[in-house]
Amino acid sequence: MKDFHDWNKKKIEIDGFIEFQHPKEGEIWWCRLGVNIGSEVYGKGKEYTRPVLIINSEGSENCICIPLSSKVKNTKYSCIIKTDDDKLHTALLFQVRSIDKRRLKEKVYDLNKGEYKKVKIVFDKLFKI
Repeated sequence: MKDFHDWNKKKIEIDGFIEFQHPKEGEIWWCRLGVNIGSEVYGKGKEYTRPVLIINSEGSENCICIPLSSKVKNTKYSCIIKTDDDKLHTALLFQVRSIDKRRLKEKVYDLNKGEYKKVKIVFDKLFKI
C-alpha cells in the first residue's frame, strides 16, 4: 500500500527548502518524485527518489525531466539509454513532467551526447506539434 501520509510530510519538508539546484540539460539527477496516483511513475525509498533525465532547465525554479527506470523496455513511448558505467536505463518519455528544482537531490551522471541525442530524437517525434 502506498504511504501518502509519509510522502506528504516529506513534501512539506521539500517545500521549505530555500535553495534550488542548478541542473543542466543532459544530466541525470536523483529526484524526489514522491508517491503518485495509479500508474504514474513514483520514487522509492525513504526519500521517494528516482533518477530523471533533465531535458530543459531554463526556468529559474522549474525544469522539465524524463523519469528513468532500471527495467529495460523498448516501446514507442520510451528509449533505452546507456550511462558511462554501462548500465542500461529506460527513459519513460510518456511520463515527462515539469518539476520544482527543489525536488532534485543530487546529480548522478552527465549523459554522453550520443545517448542524449537518441532521447531527443524519440522525444521530438512523439511531441512534434
